[in-house]
Amino acid sequence: MMCRKIRRMHLFFSRKMSMQLNSGHGSLLRRVDMAVKLSPLERIQRTLNFQDVDFVAAGEIIQNSGLIDRFVDREVRNDWTLEELASTYRELEIDVGMLMASASTPRIEKRHGITYQVSYWSEWVTDRPFDDVKGLKRFLENLIVEVKGSRPDEIWSYAGKGGILGQGFDDYGKYFAYLKKKISPAIPCHIESPIGLDVIYNMAGWELYSYLLADDPGIISETFEALNEHEVNRVHLIADSDISPLVIVYCDIASKHDVILSPLYLRAEFFPRLKRLVEAWHEHGIKVIFHSEGNLKKVMDDLITCGIDGINPLEPENISLEYVRKNYPKLVLWGGIDDKTLLPFGTEDQVEEAVKSAIEVCSNGGLILGASGEIHPEVKPENAVALFRAAKKYGCMNSS
Repeated sequence: MMCRKIRRMHLFFSRKMSMQLNSGHGSLLRRVDMAVKLSPLERIQRTLNFQDVDFVAAGEIIQNSGLIDRFVDREVRNDWTLEELASTYRELEIDVGMLMASASTPRIEKRHGITYQVSYWSEWVTDRPFDDVKGLKRFLENLIVEVKGSRPDEIWSYAGKGGILGQGFDDYGKYFAYLKKKISPAIPCHIESPIGLDVIYNMAGWELYSYLLADDPGIISETFEALNEHEVNRVHLIADSDISPLVIVYCDIASKHDVILSPLYLRAEFFPRLKRLVEAWHEHGIKVIFHSEGNLKKVMDDLITCGIDGINPLEPENISLEYVRKNYPKLVLWGGIDDKTLLPFGTEDQVEEAVKSAIEVCSNGGLILGASGEIHPEVKPENAVALFRAAKKYGCMNSS
């Protein structure tokens, strides 16, 4: 217990020193003359509009017991509670969070006949009720009926019908009122909004999905349309800018080398539905950050045409902060600090240098600093602390 208190005191004094450095030459950027420190909500709102902020905004997914353990009075062994997760956000002064939930209980679940292995921080398909194209086609025909018959407020994610990683929202407004109270002063994103394509390919598996796409693209298009139409209708039912000013709209469409599906296919099937979903959120005054891992360079112009406001997670090895800011300067950038090599294996000094570089690249604003994915279990806790400490140390920002 005493060691834990010493660690917390050390972090407190590190933050105090960072604030003192920011008042003088320690800051890379000119301090904004603001009489009152911005709240996380104000900081995010102003960041989304490329307005002046006091410090660079920070946003994150945290699924790392070693990090959470630093800020609670017990040993966390992949069993954190929402309250303990919220305490970590507060201690690190993170403004906005995604996937904010207690650690999941490891288990095996069946949904729609598909078997899922659930771990404390992720889940994946281990078995499917079909093993050929004919079986997959029947499955999708039944899925279309199920989607069209589901409650209007139900979400269809890559994990099937329902929330991801323990998030619950049978009553969306009530759930978010509870969540906002728990994590205050940090704010949540709206629940991650699926476009629909990855719902299909995760359920199908890539091999059978590819065969069916060649044999009968119509059934995939029909399934995609049912899922996308349902999500657009759900957005109009639940979207509220008072809950959160931003949402992640997601679908992984790229590998580290290129887009997974041809640009021609994406332009025919994916981008029109992405645009429709973006427009639905915009109708309610909510900014849209598009999430896809991988190298998106070949389709960035298409994403811009869809009306997205920003992009995440910006893996340096695939599509970096520098590349996007140079070529698409009006996009809000969320992420950018390497979570594959730097955060798991680098040093605190190296993390600090990466943060300084990100802030310099985005000196005109529009940056939500974070990992290029998440603070996953392999990230060194001290490197995660260094990331957010450096955000305050060097992150005085001005859009002019």
